[in-house]
Amino acid sequence: GRIALADRMTLGPMSIIAPPFQDPAAEAHRLDRTEYWNDIAIKTARRPGAGRYYHRRLAEVYRYVIPPGLRVLELGCGRGELLAALQPAYGVGVDLSPEMIAQAVARHPQLHFIHADALDFSPRETFDVIILSDLINDLWDVQRMFEKLRSFCTPRSLIVMNFYSRLWEWPLAAAFKLGLAYPMQRQNWMTREDVQNLLYLSGFEVTREWREVLWPLRTPGVDALFNKFLVKLWPMSELALTNFMLARPAPGAVAETGSERPDVSVIIAARNEAGNIQNIFDRVPEMGAGTELIFVEGGSTDQTYETIEKTIAARPERRARVFRQTGSGKADAIR
Repeated sequence: GRIALADRMTLGPMSIIAPPFQDPAAEAHRLDRTEYWNDIAIKTARRPGAGRYYHRRLAEVYRYVIPPGLRVLELGCGRGELLAALQPAYGVGVDLSPEMIAQAVARHPQLHFIHADALDFSPRETFDVIILSDLINDLWDVQRMFEKLRSFCTPRSLIVMNFYSRLWEWPLAAAFKLGLAYPMQRQNWMTREDVQNLLYLSGFEVTREWREVLWPLRTPGVDALFNKFLVKLWPMSELALTNFMLARPAPGAVAETGSERPDVSVIIAARNEAGNIQNIFDRVPEMGAGTELIFVEGGSTDQTYETIEKTIAARPERRARVFRQTGSGKADAIR
């Protein structure tokens, strides 16, 4: 096994460069996640805890989808247990936690592991299968991650991912408070529709999606009944802990250029937001072939409308318009 632990790293034909973070919030998120997963790696090195059965069940599902002998990349690989279970001909694991990577190297010397933020990982090769297991709810920028995947996919590459269901947000929080599991960092808690839309925007098409794991604890007889049979039946499937999704690069998908890029309209329902108008002009990026800001102000008791008018006049480089709402409520303003 090989391990790379520097900002500029080389592994076989791959080169990974971790650029400096420009967004202080993104950097804080990265440091917070690194510390958290290092701590989890140390605490669970010898005692896997209650999540052991859950991860074993995930590995069974992944083995059913992914045959052995392929070129497999796993982003957010942890200790590499899932990657090793798939028996790839060539396996690469990437993780933010140096402690996780160190343990992965010790346990699975036949695989290649890289210490890097998945959002900054840029290999110079392609893979048959790319895995994101319980990763996207932990990412700073999910769409950016999906867009990066395109550069190391072939037209036949398969993206396989699983992520927590939003229905389990409160049960998992209760488990942590009862001491049945380790505390969880803030999650994105994305719906299946959210993920499908982001994949579509990033040039992928979803080929299959389903649910797994109704009963996440090892309970002889009960776990097999729930996780191999009942989870396949509606409406029980809607109560499952994790969503699985398969995606491939969309046929003929290419980078948008020139006239193919769409104009973008950003609609802002503004009520008592005088103090935020300048921030909107500063922070909304130019997207597609051009971006316009459309403000709809209604019911404000401060100077929101006047502030928007003044800011539009002071910022002629931004396409912006403002309207007074004739009805009431946010939905009315958007319509």
